[in-house]
Amino acid sequence: MKRILSIVALALVIGLLAGNAEAAKGNKAAKGDKAAKKAAVAGSVIKVAPDAANKDLTNITVQTKGKNAAEVTIAADANTDIQVNGAKGTLADIKVGSKITVTPNTGTATKIVVAGADGKAKKGKKAAK
Repeated sequence: MKRILSIVALALVIGLLAGNAEAAKGNKAAKGDKAAKKAAVAGSVIKVAPDAANKDLTNITVQTKGKNAAEVTIAADANTDIQVNGAKGTLADIKVGSKITVTPNTGTATKIVVAGADGKAKKGKKAAK
């Protein structure tokens, strides 16, 4: 009887360890999603101009900072979600000198967040103050 209980207990321990290993793999996938979300361009707008080849697009050139500083040009269109100080905005709200974060960092932007005059994005009711 003790032998059967020992075997059952061992099987339970092995099952729990296998479950933890699978859960850890799931967490790694979630970390990959976070990396994809971080694939954004942040910096100061240095140029906003219509795309010469496609009148439905607007090109926004951003000067990034840091070790890999560069000028990055991102296209935006009517479907791009633009947030200005936490409120819905338009392409017209993006001015040279604005601090922005654009997602994704290649192709046509799906989201642009324009920061306040102090360089910090304001959210919600605090933006009205």
